[in-house]
Amino acid sequence: MRRIKTIKISALVLALAIILQLPAAALAGSSTKFSDVPSGAWYEDYMQKLLWLEIIKGYPDGTFKPEARVTRGEFLKMITIAAELYTVTKPKEKHWAAEYWQMAYENELLSIQTADARGNMVVTTLFPCTKAALDTYITRYEMAFLIYNTIYNIYCENMMVLMDAEKNITDYETMDKNFRNVVAQTYAKGIITGYGNSEGIKDGAFAGDRTMTRAEACAAIVRLLWGSERKKVDFAKESEQTKPIGDFVSFAFKYRNMSVQERRLALFGNANKTHFTSAKDAGSYIVPVEIRTWWLNGDGTKTTKYRTVYVHKLVAQEVKLIFEEIYNDPERFPIKDIGGARYSDALRHSWGCAIDINPNENYYLQYATGYKVGTLWEPGVNPYSITSNGSVVRAFAKYGWGWGGQGWSSGVDYMHFSILSSGG
Repeated sequence: MRRIKTIKISALVLALAIILQLPAAALAGSSTKFSDVPSGAWYEDYMQKLLWLEIIKGYPDGTFKPEARVTRGEFLKMITIAAELYTVTKPKEKHWAAEYWQMAYENELLSIQTADARGNMVVTTLFPCTKAALDTYITRYEMAFLIYNTIYNIYCENMMVLMDAEKNITDYETMDKNFRNVVAQTYAKGIITGYGNSEGIKDGAFAGDRTMTRAEACAAIVRLLWGSERKKVDFAKESEQTKPIGDFVSFAFKYRNMSVQERRLALFGNANKTHFTSAKDAGSYIVPVEIRTWWLNGDGTKTTKYRTVYVHKLVAQEVKLIFEEIYNDPERFPIKDIGGARYSDALRHSWGCAIDINPNENYYLQYATGYKVGTLWEPGVNPYSITSNGSVVRAFAKYGWGWGGQGWSSGVDYMHFSILSSGG
């Protein structure tokens, strides 16, 4: 089972601990019986685990209704309880699931990154906190999106490297581009799998527009929580695990093992704060770091140029070490432009925990519209373009930082590095 990050010792954590110690027979003996769940049903074990953890319940008439469709609000409740999220903000909407929407929103499970006409990153949400939206049945696309953000924003797991995804996910090429990478990652993680030849759906297709049943939702949540329950796929492997170096442990590595509350306290000095809104708001948390870089001259030679990048004080030392790695590498990668802390959105730059390198030559691309920030990305051709196996990506990965060039839900950002393993 994967580690769940906790805010406090809760009933869920205690229940998980007990489950791990109980023999299978003991757990089976405490099973809840429902008139509409046949013994040995494919979802029965998943259902029992979540019933025991009180993440899901049966109906008063003694049924479970495994084929009933799940609303967005119902799934938000399941995933936020499972991920031990919280909120101190009272939601404006009075819907029963509004609190769970607020939890998901504050912890970036609903966040979609886009760019405005000026090239500034803007965060929108998967769906709004309204009665109509929360009572809508959730699609497989949306469920994959929420699971993807839980895996990479909350659990900080390593990304999956896919080979021939289009051959194994048979509707890959026709998917909604806003969800293609999300589906590929959750599929590769073995959390939500494709369909067999049934109901007119092609074997191996994801069928993202279909709604999810209670049985399918149980399976997805259990696989999210228990690594041993995930389905193995032969067309993907986990990206190379980076580890702390010697006695120095970067904040990026520490971050992976902190609870949401601990992260916010460390970054902002306030467990209820999620980002800095201005340089004044950030105050002494943001500091200048002087780095050595290579500058490409007009005649093709390279010379040393000292630059200053502004980052959070918690990552200042590792940023210094990262750029020394890049500078000392035989590649001598040239850096023309670099940016750190900024306050135009609520994401990692506003934490002081993200860096952009050569933005013109390493564009941000929005999948759905084709909108770009920057003009090109020509790895191996343009000397300023970052390559997936080059010194820049390797140096950041060595200290636990991820690269936006791996791709996210809504786009790819080749200039961008952050303390999240996904580069988000």
